[in-house]
Amino acid sequence: MLRWLANLISHHAPTPEKHAKRSLNDLRMELYQSEQHLLEMQLRTDYYRARIAFLEEVTTKGIEQVSDQRKRQQEASQALRSGLKLTAAQ
Repeated sequence: MLRWLANLISHHAPTPEKHAKRSLNDLRMELYQSEQHLLEMQLRTDYYRARIAFLEEVTTKGIEQVSDQRKRQQEASQALRSGLKLTAAQ
């Protein structure tokens, strides 16, 4: 019984290797969450830059010119998309 108890303790003892393995998993999760947060912040930054650029353009050119320019860009991108045909290779 004493040997079994000693075996149990030795297998579950907090060794530096076990601690390092547990810490490694925790740090990997922290890194993943930080990278996700960074990507989210980059998207938000791009969003606000685009909004600022739009509002500056409206301020200088007027809403009519900006609206017309955006419609032309949208029509051109739709024309490019409709020109692309996906076909199944046989």
